[in-house]
Amino acid sequence: MTISEFVRGLRRHLVLLALAPLLGAAVAQLITMLQPRSYESKASVFFSLSQTTDKLDQAYQGTLFSQQKVRSYADIVTTPKVTQPVISELGLRIRPETLAKRLTVEVPLDTTLLNISVRYSDPRMAAGIVNSVTRNLSRAVSDLEPPQAGRPLPIQIHVVRPGTVPLKPSSPRPLLNVAIGLVLGTIAGIGAGALKDALDTRIGRAADVTRISGLPVLGEVPHDAAARKHVLVDDTDRFGQRAEAYRKLRTNLRFIGVDQPPRTIVVSSPHRGDGKSSTAMNVAFSLADDGARVVLVDADLRRSSIASALGLVEGAGLTSVLAGQATIADVLQQAKRRSTIDVIASGPVPPNPSELLGTRRMQQILEELSENADYVIIDSPPLLPVADAAVIAPGCDGVILVARAGRTKQDELRSAAESLAAVNAETLGVVVNMTKSTANDRYYVYSGRTSASGGAEASSSPRRRDEEDPVPSASAR
Repeated sequence: MTISEFVRGLRRHLVLLALAPLLGAAVAQLITMLQPRSYESKASVFFSLSQTTDKLDQAYQGTLFSQQKVRSYADIVTTPKVTQPVISELGLRIRPETLAKRLTVEVPLDTTLLNISVRYSDPRMAAGIVNSVTRNLSRAVSDLEPPQAGRPLPIQIHVVRPGTVPLKPSSPRPLLNVAIGLVLGTIAGIGAGALKDALDTRIGRAADVTRISGLPVLGEVPHDAAARKHVLVDDTDRFGQRAEAYRKLRTNLRFIGVDQPPRTIVVSSPHRGDGKSSTAMNVAFSLADDGARVVLVDADLRRSSIASALGLVEGAGLTSVLAGQATIADVLQQAKRRSTIDVIASGPVPPNPSELLGTRRMQQILEELSENADYVIIDSPPLLPVADAAVIAPGCDGVILVARAGRTKQDELRSAAESLAAVNAETLGVVVNMTKSTANDRYYVYSGRTSASGGAEASSSPRRRDEEDPVPSASAR
């Protein structure tokens, strides 16, 4: 993963990355509130040999002996010999083992100091316990190492720092807990985002298409909420982002095979609802805007939508010609909005769509249409549910695959491309539908009138538009 991909991943999950640390901090605060308060009191005890000498070597040996003794006394602190008298002295209602767990004993390196600390829910009792422990430790040491007759105790014990009443609780520590919650929440947010990306196999952007299928991206059509009710860009904004996307797609089609550009083009998708019918209609209208003579054929014999979307007669069409009930001229209808677009509706629904589309008569119809038109755009059924598109594709110049961003899965696009390759069909590329626009995309969208080349001439005032939904919900393909 590159740095840019990592940054893009963070941007995709900004909400998650913002909420996760806050949630972590809230949980930490809740845990802090539920934790009982604990106070810590500390005391320090110094041990020394009672015998003194002026000789350095004997003094050094005595110091080493004292250090070894201190480590032994540290183990005595948590034994019942010390803890039981403390409990009896203070009237504690706990067992010696329980008190031992509340005690912490430390021996600093190369010293004869013993640091004793105790944690308790009451600050005064914490100080009382630690001071009682030091007193009873001194008694225990005297009992274990009694002095010889006429001599002082071999080990002298001095309390150099008695336990004091703590003013603040040692735990919980709200600031530390909240800071840990923020850090853990951030890590969890990043991890959740990475896991979501790993499990989410939907296509998100154009780069995914090339990486998955190896096919070029012919265009990216942005999402436009108005497209649910208005399939054609003419019905919304002919100079908006969506219209500009189809003009770019038209330009890219011209550069495919400059010597022999594709003229009979099938438009399909992995599944219905990806926007193939919307793409087929808008590509046809975009080509007609540039002066081309276009025939738009609705070859989706199972769920036709073009005739109803364009307000044309649906009773007769392609199936009528295939069944020998009508000629091409009988079923050709001129689009009401473009004089250079002829439309062939799908006609009555047949019982055997795949068989009809795979006949020699279908090939003859396409050949005849291509002789009298610059482009023949064919809206076909989706590739994965049925075999209709794979039947038509080999007899045409190329196929445009439509994938819907945020919906079409990677394996579905890959399977659709493989099904076309299996029948030796020429796949021209992929149109990524319903993509998210960027600020740069919106900046270059202007209102104006269409130039002679079909582009939009800029006016003085820029316009910003939202993006597209490829097919109206009533006739989603």
